[in-house]
Amino acid sequence: MKKIAILIMLYFLAYTFSPQLQTETKSLVQSKPVQEAVTQVSNYAADHGWSEIVQKMLGTTLQVVSGVSSDNPALEKSMRLLENHLQIRLHTLPPVNPSLKKEQASQTITLYAGDTGISDETLKSASSLITSDSLPIIQNNTNLNPKKETEVVLYSSPDLYGNALLKAGISSDEISAIVSQTGGITVDSAIWIPMYNLQGKDDLANVLTHELTHVTFNQAGIGTKLPLWLNEGVCWHNGLAAQEKVNSTRTNRIIKAMTANLKKTAQNGELLPLDQIDQSLLSASYNVEFQGYLATEQLIDKHGLDRFKAFLNQTQRQDVQRSFQQNFGQSLGEFEKEFTI
Repeated sequence: MKKIAILIMLYFLAYTFSPQLQTETKSLVQSKPVQEAVTQVSNYAADHGWSEIVQKMLGTTLQVVSGVSSDNPALEKSMRLLENHLQIRLHTLPPVNPSLKKEQASQTITLYAGDTGISDETLKSASSLITSDSLPIIQNNTNLNPKKETEVVLYSSPDLYGNALLKAGISSDEISAIVSQTGGITVDSAIWIPMYNLQGKDDLANVLTHELTHVTFNQAGIGTKLPLWLNEGVCWHNGLAAQEKVNSTRTNRIIKAMTANLKKTAQNGELLPLDQIDQSLLSASYNVEFQGYLATEQLIDKHGLDRFKAFLNQTQRQDVQRSFQQNFGQSLGEFEKEFTI
């Protein structure tokens, strides 16, 4: 309990007082000893049913995700843009500079050029993907869509993206990995995408749809309710659906290769139970988010998309465990223990 009190005090200081004190306190919060304490408190909270409260107290989880995957399993180590999923605590991303070039994708979604290397053509292409692919797919698969103001900022180079991350409060020793190994970050209703990490239009369709699904869940109030595997599983489901519309051959090849890799992991006895993914996100030897995707696919295949959407809708109003039980006829814990590939 003493650690919990200290963490509350640190986060209160980091986001309440002067900019200088905020900067100094954030550095302390992001130090190794404090982050170890965060992990211990999170585990304690999970054991006592306080996960959602503590998650909100510590700040919004910065989801570092990507729709990019290797076509060839042999190249997977060098292209783990999604497998190296990092979680960093931030209160918010800095506001967008109103003087930046922008493109209105919908009434609620605005695209911005994070630097001068992002062209008008790139903004228009991303806007078109959101309108034609992302929003229809998210609506069809979840009965939801972003309802509040949403910002999508595109960056053209690692240096410029790294500078933006530094200004956002991310420590310099973490920036290198994020710049080179991620395809996008989402905090609340803000999305940042490093375009240089994407291989083509189909990757962009995937990342945009994946990230906008996270935003949709955040705005609907279920982003912190859903277990990590299910949250990421739906985002993968939607992202790959968008990617398939742009390049079905490559998308199917990616799914086939990653499924084969995960089956091999299971055969080797290294596959984690779904309910342990949160604690082993960084230490796992394989892509745990793709495991969540396959589990989500299994739910949809067995119960149907309409039932799955009813579950998401019901979860907005009540506890996820109760909603899961009522819609799928078994407890969330039972499904997590029984799931196999």
